[in-house]
Amino acid sequence: GEPIARRIGARMLLCLVGLPPAAHVGGTQAITLNPIDGWAGVSGTAAEQPTAMGAGLVLRVPSALDSFKGPTATARYELVSLADTFGPALAEVFHASGSFRTALIGCARDVKVLFKIGTSLADSASDHDEEGCRGRLGDVLRQHVGDRAPTADEFVSSISSLCGDHWGGFTSFESKRPPPGALEWHQDWAAADLQYAFGACRTVMLAFPAAGASGHDVHEGEGILTELVQLSHEFSTESLKARNSYRGLSTGEQDRKAASDLGVTEEHIVRPRYCRGQEILVYKDAEHLHRSPRATSDPAGRARQAIWRFQ
Repeated sequence: GEPIARRIGARMLLCLVGLPPAAHVGGTQAITLNPIDGWAGVSGTAAEQPTAMGAGLVLRVPSALDSFKGPTATARYELVSLADTFGPALAEVFHASGSFRTALIGCARDVKVLFKIGTSLADSASDHDEEGCRGRLGDVLRQHVGDRAPTADEFVSSISSLCGDHWGGFTSFESKRPPPGALEWHQDWAAADLQYAFGACRTVMLAFPAAGASGHDVHEGEGILTELVQLSHEFSTESLKARNSYRGLSTGEQDRKAASDLGVTEEHIVRPRYCRGQEILVYKDAEHLHRSPRATSDPAGRARQAIWRFQ
């Protein structure tokens, strides 16, 4: 069986980052979920003290929408340490050097190519210039992190391992404003992806926060990592939006209506707090709704420079 110390450690972790005790608030039941099964960083540990703002009550899928839901949700989001995933040397430079973060963002295309290598997403068109991609990403890592830097392959495989099965590839969102619809509650599954929706696939978000007041230390707090709503069951908003009542609506209008039909309220929203030791967000898309934080579109002071999504 599982060692007692590990079981106790898991319970302590859930006390730190988990949901409130089971209770009914406004007709919504808070449900205790287990940590995501099988995810692990380099050392297989999560952030030491993950925290998030908001009540984060699990949203129970209404019985009227039973036909669009899958099995009971078994996983919850995780906040993972950058140091545990890539090593303490890279984590230290990531937080201290804006030039490193900018250079790493510049390697997005190389990361995209290497992320596909050795997965079910690999194809001849995307795998060209494989060695060039390794060289460019490897150079940036060595120049900024030094001898303790991971290789390009180690960097990509470390974060790839957090995803489990792969289905959606890699996307870098670097614009000053989120893409259209990102500010609405939604899921990433398209109709063609539903075969994966209730599987072992996980979404991994690596955020690049804007520099703090010093120009070097990164901003900490809300508005950097993706906001979430945890669902009581695996669910497909894409199937829901195929209803006649959604026809003729724009994508944003469909997302707003889906969130309303599900009953999303402020008390369901989780706003993960970005800081040292909890820089990476891991969640199962089929068991959550998500949206970009409003701060990413605030012209008075954007909290993040970019965010990378691995699926």
